[in-house]
Amino acid sequence: MDNTSNAAQISRRTIIAAAGGLAACATVSTGGNRPMTEAPVKSELEIENERIVTQFCLDWATRDVDLLASYLAEDVEYQMFEGRPDIIGRDAFVKELGGFLSNLKEVEWEILRTYAIGELVINDRVDHFVGEDDKRSMHFSIAGFFLVRDGKIKLWKDYSLPGGISQVGGAFTGS
Repeated sequence: MDNTSNAAQISRRTIIAAAGGLAACATVSTGGNRPMTEAPVKSELEIENERIVTQFCLDWATRDVDLLASYLAEDVEYQMFEGRPDIIGRDAFVKELGGFLSNLKEVEWEILRTYAIGELVINDRVDHFVGEDDKRSMHFSIAGFFLVRDGKIKLWKDYSLPGGISQVGGAFTGS
């Protein structure tokens, strides 16, 4: 992302702190008279944002870049993994991912758990990209961070999970 493009940019440290806070909030009572073991009640917005992100992740199995782009805000910011420059805008997403998806035999994202607080959604998942040739297959444990605004994914950052699955080439050997 161009450092001069937006004074209100969200830093990686802010995203990691928010993701940690989101996970912590999922395990802590919000106060009041509810016991600590009772899960917080999700708002309609949280239910819808979680649904949007979950369906987006499941729809990667279609390998249809236009369908996937329909979930994204026009000015989406997407970082595929740490250290990689952001992909800015829906058109750039289509251009960047279209060729990649068309060269895959299968895509499956296993969603292990999902948390939503307002516009923020975080998920823990294993992404499987199966190439026509096993040498081109990839499998990764991911923490996905999404900001959903007005029914569209506006910000999306994926982070590798330390100690998680990170396999490139060959048939899937993870658990």
